[in-house]
Amino acid sequence: MVSTHCVIHLQALKLHQTLDSAIRIVNYIKSSALNSRLLTLLCEDLDCDHKVLLFHTEVRWLSKGNMLPRLYELKEEVILFLEFKEKHDFLTMFKGGWLI
Repeated sequence: MVSTHCVIHLQALKLHQTLDSAIRIVNYIKSSALNSRLLTLLCEDLDCDHKVLLFHTEVRWLSKGNMLPRLYELKEEVILFLEFKEKHDFLTMFKGGWLI
């Protein structure tokens, strides 16, 4: 019983870290109008289905369910954007195996 609880708790911690990393990346991009516009232009140049990331707010917890699929759909574009902006800390979070 105790070992099952520890495994479940460990998985919950990994999920929480993954979600926090995703939120930090999206909030970085959406916090600046220039960053948002650059990502939109990149998506338009690459003919993506979606052009923008969805913003996550702590008040509306349902927005997490919308934000993660959009981030996954735009993962190649977000990686290109982060490489262009030289945000290596976000790249390591993104490429660290939690989303790719």
